[in-house]
Amino acid sequence: MTASGASLPRHILLATDLSARCDRAQDRALELAREWQAKLTMAHVLDVPSLPDDEEVKPDAGDARGRALGLMHRELKDIGDVSWEVEVREGRPSDVVLDVAREKGCDLIVTGIAGRDTLGRFLLGSTSLDVVQHAEAPVLVVKSRCHAPYRGAVVASDLSPASGSALEEATRLFRPSQLTLFHAFDMPYRAFAEERRDYEDASGRMALDEMRSFLTSRLGPAGGEVGVHVAYGDPATLLAEYAAKLDIDLVVGGTNGRTGILGVLLGSVAAAILDEVPCDVLIVPSKGARQAA
Repeated sequence: MTASGASLPRHILLATDLSARCDRAQDRALELAREWQAKLTMAHVLDVPSLPDDEEVKPDAGDARGRALGLMHRELKDIGDVSWEVEVREGRPSDVVLDVAREKGCDLIVTGIAGRDTLGRFLLGSTSLDVVQHAEAPVLVVKSRCHAPYRGAVVASDLSPASGSALEEATRLFRPSQLTLFHAFDMPYRAFAEERRDYEDASGRMALDEMRSFLTSRLGPAGGEVGVHVAYGDPATLLAEYAAKLDIDLVVGGTNGRTGILGVLLGSVAAAILDEVPCDVLIVPSKGARQAA
């Protein structure tokens, strides 16, 4: 990952349940905090039963808080020159994470996955999914082990104005030459075309022209340094296949747009990207969503 200056995130929030499966998210959050010289806040939500506020329950909550704080301090005490703090609270996990992010002014939320199913696919988990859907800041869902800084990213886009937020966020973190813009297009009249191959070729060329115009409108001359990949078909499925085939480090996507690639992603076919691709996913809310929030 290569970027510099004030554009980089300055405060990272790591949401963790303190289980072994969160180690990957923790390692990546620490790596990013070191690289960007950013502050790190580790947040944990207590799994305390919602029972009456009586004397029997209070010791249990206090013990759980003490154990969590002790573990978090042990995890972070030897991390070197990274500025850090911990937060342990009770409540609905996703609500607590979002509250902490807003209160602390965090400009990146890092979270992990719930595990894998019997087919080896990644399971996002309800808490992470809620955070992704409602966060005002970008959310990094970590699935891969952190062996080195990110080499680059693939930016998923439907070329709508709303999807430009994902591209702009990616250019905060990477040089344009480290990015590839991915666009899946539709051919609604393909079945009725007399010369189907010619129609497919023309549709592909038109999609490429739209991608280059989109890059120029968003990045100016630097847009010419961004790689492009266009494909026909379902965007979520194609993106998952592309990321797996090329061993992509990171996929970046926005939550709003014309075809709603992240709307699809967060709906009934979430497994196509967030649950299936082997790489990490950075989900960027649109500027309109952040301003409305």
